[in-house]
Amino acid sequence: MFRIQKLLLEEFREIYEPVIVENPFTQVTEDGHGIRQYHIGLTPSKIIFGCDDFDLTDMDNYGYHSMDPEIETFQLVSLLPLQFLLVKFFRKQGRCIMRLCIVGDEDKPMFFEFGGHLYKNLLWNTWRERIATIRLSQPMFFNISGCSPFSSTDVLVEDEEVEALVHSAPHSVASYCMSLGRQ
Repeated sequence: MFRIQKLLLEEFREIYEPVIVENPFTQVTEDGHGIRQYHIGLTPSKIIFGCDDFDLTDMDNYGYHSMDPEIETFQLVSLLPLQFLLVKFFRKQGRCIMRLCIVGDEDKPMFFEFGGHLYKNLLWNTWRERIATIRLSQPMFFNISGCSPFSSTDVLVEDEEVEALVHSAPHSVASYCMSLGRQ
């Protein structure tokens, strides 16, 4: 499950950073046609892309048998620092999608559809929450957002109204008993 985390610990200790959330995605066109499958992870400062490379034909010679089977064909493709990304989430025609743009190159967005039939809504909400948390905790990431450019039906993490209810302090049992005894 945590393939990027395992690969970072196994082969990339010098750039290791804890992975907050990761899951499979499919890169799609703006029309929703599939391009490539990725496994994408989010750290506090970057988004990491990985995918499987099954072209490794002679795995016996590379010592892969001592490696975790989940990551023996898994390779990192790229690392993108969050400060250079515009991140938006939206739903379109029942699909949960993450839109990534490189700052300054907004006319070439990349669209990634959340994978997993049963858990895609949960993962979509989790990614939005984690991105919003990073954005609030690190002001240099002001450009990342959970807002939706395409749908007005989404409830945005930043726009949710929260109402605090203030309750009176509970009376202790002793004060309640004393008030009953005085009557």
